[in-house]
This record gives sequence, C-alpha cells and structure tokens, in this order.
Amino acid sequence: MNKRGESEFSLLYVYIPYLVILAAFMILLYFSIGHYLSGAAVSEDYYAKEIVKVINLAEPGDVIELNVHKGTEIALKNKVTAYSDLFRIDNKNKEVCVRFFEQGRTCYSFFNDVFIDNWRLELGIPENVLYFEVKERVKK
Repeated sequence: MNKRGESEFSLLYVYIPYLVILAAFMILLYFSIGHYLSGAAVSEDYYAKEIVKVINLAEPGDVIELNVHKGTEIALKNKVTAYSDLFRIDNKNKEVCVRFFEQGRTCYSFFNDVFIDNWRLELGIPENVLYFEVKERVKK
C-alpha cells in the first residue's frame, strides 16, 4: 500500500515528453527572436520587396544599380560571410531571395515577364552595389 516513491518516480516519466517539447519550442523561439532582434528579418523583407518593385517597373534594356550597403553590413554583423549568397535572382521561378541571417531567407516573386541577366554584387568603397540587367524573356 505504501508505494510513495514508486508513484513519484513514474510521475516524472509522464512529464519528460512535455519537457522535451518545451525545450524544442524554446530553441526555435530563441532563433526566431534572434533573427528579428538583429534587424536581419526586417532588412531582408525590405530589400527583397524593393528589388521586386524595381524589376516589376523595369523594361527590357534597363541596367539597374541598387545601393545595398546597409544590407551587407547587417549580413556581416550576423556572420553571413558568403556575399555571393546574399542576393539570389531566380529567373525560372521569377523570384528574388535575400539572406542576411544564417538560417533561412526571404523570397518574393516578380510578375514582370522579363529575364534578369548579369546580376552581381560588387563590393566597393564606399558603397556595395547590386547590378543587374533587364532583358526581354525569350518565348519558347
């Protein structure tokens, strides 16, 4: 009848799955908050939307130069050292992706039926500039 120690010990096994779930949730929450506190999430969103706006307003033959110095500084502060991975323009999916934080990226689609060619990030003094050319999409 006196099974006090046994019942308390078995009660601990009931709470272990909840503790594991709580720990996983806290880890995800830590990384999400870190992404927003560093300013990377807001900057990724801003730059992706602005690049998509420029592409949607562009016409074939335009050469675009965008000052992205502030964004590259935020990426460097967040330990993203691969500058070639900061901006991605996917012509197949008509999508612009920006990455200023180690985990994840922010992507937006453009609707203008153009082809973005020769896009590159030029690191220079005093500013870092994203260059790309807008060309007419070849229909198959």
